[in-house]
Amino acid sequence: MEQKSSIGLPIVAALIAAIIGGVVWALIAITTEYEIGIVAWAIGGVTAYGVAWFTQKITPVHQIVAVLASLIGVLLGKYFTFSYFVNLGYSGMFESVTFSAFTENFTLMFGAMDIVFVLLAVVTAWQLPVKLAANKANKAAQADQGMNQGNTPGQ
Repeated sequence: MEQKSSIGLPIVAALIAAIIGGVVWALIAITTEYEIGIVAWAIGGVTAYGVAWFTQKITPVHQIVAVLASLIGVLLGKYFTFSYFVNLGYSGMFESVTFSAFTENFTLMFGAMDIVFVLLAVVTAWQLPVKLAANKANKAAQADQGMNQGNTPGQ
């Protein structure tokens, strides 16, 4: 019997993970007044977990969802941080003037280290769901094997 590989819940989980990751990264950057790149990398990991948690079989579509969600999370983190410092607080964060200023200064906000951590997030979001699914399948196979050994006649 072939395993069904749904996409709806993994998309929702990856997007929720990306939003939470972006908010956490922004809060850390706002609090410390320093962007910690490893948090951007972690966004790739949490989106991968979000995808892998809600599916049995990972396909390239699931990996693409994790990658796109990780990019959304990094972008949100950058936007929230930018907005906070431009507006000197949280008010005005969702105004069109802030969004326009963000898009006009977009390329200035990504230095060499930002690009490195974004690439790490993308690679992690691509590779981790496959590894997580393989681990899940191995554990399930071991559990099935253990149950079958206990139910063998003549033992």
